[in-house]
Amino acid sequence: MKISGKKLVVILTTIILMTTDIISFKCDIVYAKESKISIDGSLYFFGEDPEYNIDTSNPKSTIKNQTKFGSFSVTGNLKPIESKNNVPSYEVTSGNVQLSYELGSVYDTADEFSWHYAYAPTKKVNGESLGKDIDSGAVVLQTSFDGKNWVTDLAFTDVTYEDSEYVSDFYKTSNIQQVNGCYYRVIVAYMVEKVTKKNKLWFDDSVWENYAEVYTFYLVNDSENTGNTTSAATTPRKEMGEKVNTGKDNGYSGKLAITSDDPHYGWDIGTFTVNGYTRETVDGDVPVFLKNVGDKVTLWFTLKQDIKCLNGNSKLYINEDKDGEDQHFEISKTNLRHGALIIQYTDYENVVHKPVIYTDYLAANTRTNADTKVELFEEGDYEVALDYEIKNTEGINSVSDYKISFKFKIRNGNSMVYPFDVESGKELSDGAITSNGFKLDMAKSRYLTIDVERAVVGLDGELYKRDVRFSRPAKDGDEYTDEGVYTFTVKNLYTDSAPMTKTIYVGDSPIMKAMASTKKSVEEINELLSEGAILDMDGTISFPVIEEPEPEPEPEVTSETSVDKSEEVVPFEPKAVDEEQATKTVPEPEENNTEMNLGGNVLVIAMGAVIVVLLLALVIVLSGNKKKQKKLEAQLRASDETKKEIENDSQNNEEEN
Repeated sequence: MKISGKKLVVILTTIILMTTDIISFKCDIVYAKESKISIDGSLYFFGEDPEYNIDTSNPKSTIKNQTKFGSFSVTGNLKPIESKNNVPSYEVTSGNVQLSYELGSVYDTADEFSWHYAYAPTKKVNGESLGKDIDSGAVVLQTSFDGKNWVTDLAFTDVTYEDSEYVSDFYKTSNIQQVNGCYYRVIVAYMVEKVTKKNKLWFDDSVWENYAEVYTFYLVNDSENTGNTTSAATTPRKEMGEKVNTGKDNGYSGKLAITSDDPHYGWDIGTFTVNGYTRETVDGDVPVFLKNVGDKVTLWFTLKQDIKCLNGNSKLYINEDKDGEDQHFEISKTNLRHGALIIQYTDYENVVHKPVIYTDYLAANTRTNADTKVELFEEGDYEVALDYEIKNTEGINSVSDYKISFKFKIRNGNSMVYPFDVESGKELSDGAITSNGFKLDMAKSRYLTIDVERAVVGLDGELYKRDVRFSRPAKDGDEYTDEGVYTFTVKNLYTDSAPMTKTIYVGDSPIMKAMASTKKSVEEINELLSEGAILDMDGTISFPVIEEPEPEPEPEVTSETSVDKSEEVVPFEPKAVDEEQATKTVPEPEENNTEMNLGGNVLVIAMGAVIVVLLLALVIVLSGNKKKQKKLEAQLRASDETKKEIENDSQNNEEEN
């Protein structure tokens, strides 16, 4: 069977479209943005011993999906990677990760002769006190940067009680954990019991069992979200902040000189460093870090001390600040634990955001002299503080509060603003034209100044005139849909680079199309039109073309008008006669008189024809018409031939006479 060319094109097009749909469908599945993952756990059994010593015990079995007590899961933009220290590991492609433990209903609905919730009379899990009895169950979260030294981030007790503060979505990871890579360990500890015998006069006979579920995993940001620096030593870099003695129990608000009798004299707890930028400038006394595309401005902290033995002195250590507060950031009393890192962000609209607090920060940085990424920063103003308390047990016990604080700003170093078509969403290049209008996108460069000028172009008589309708500041997201020539100028206040200017044409009129396609100004187009150019509807500017006419054919030469060009034409001259003969009347033959008259008439006609031809030639020359000039040349040739024929006829007549 033969398939025509048209049918073959239709078949191939259909196959391509179906294939595209299939690929798109698969991509939607593979790259789903957010997923919920159940992490396998380990179940520990402790019999009637409610101490829950995980580190000194072996798990009884592996947990798949859930237990009778509940189920654990993580939700986020995750991608499985090679395991770290033999624990499930995931790469976070964007955002943070939600940790959840959903309580089951098996123990809650069981009767007293079946296993059901019991109240564990202990405050400890794995040797660490939670501050309250576990009671009906505890959910504990611990984190570690090395998978060995664990810090308890939070703990909920009596979780099955109906008025408990516990919620299923109990924790969301932080940026500081993900940019460095962090291990997480969730411990769920509980006791169950059942009655084996009812007693009327005494307590019922019962048996108890204690369990702990442990879920361990590792999270790290992908390469796009971990920055372009590998350590605090990467240059360019700048060390930030100095320690200050703030006194005691005053919300870290004082500022005392650190003298030689101060326990913090002569040494530092650690160093903050900013890098990942391209260039540094200043705004007053505040550093401004300029970033380009691909830069990730990063704040690092390098711990220089063992927090349990400061400056090599075992009697000097970081104290737990159980009722700490920060007056400057308006943080009310809370357990700041072993150092609190506070970061506050102010956006481009000068909105001061709620400070982010990382409690127990120094305890979490257990790796002495190791660089820890604090945060990756985008444009904005930042203020950072580390509040910590030092206890000195030499002689009389004393406690002093200290603070390291600093400010900095981050700005994009470029001066780019991007116009996008309001309908198609396509980016428009400089000098482009759109009939729909365009929208400005500052690409998150919030600190640029933008001015936009709109000019309209219309006919003024036979030529065009440009008229500026407005010139004003613009902002991110502004749309422009009215016809006109839009010129916007962008300036970065933090660089010494020249302003960037772009022009966009909005409309579909011929003059707009002409300006966009030729890149000519209104004045230049008017000059062309004055010289005779034509502006077409599609914006093309062209000059009319005069076509060369086909040459007219030579006139036909007939036998009546042909002459022998080899014969010489002798002009007619009358013979001389004397006076006597002239006075005599000599009758002339009638035939000869007729021939002589014919010869004279011929000459008159020839001379008249020559004059007419010359007049025609003069008119054609004056008019400059090429077509008539060609015709005249043909007429001249024909007249020349006619003149020669007439002269030949005259000569023949003379010879005959």
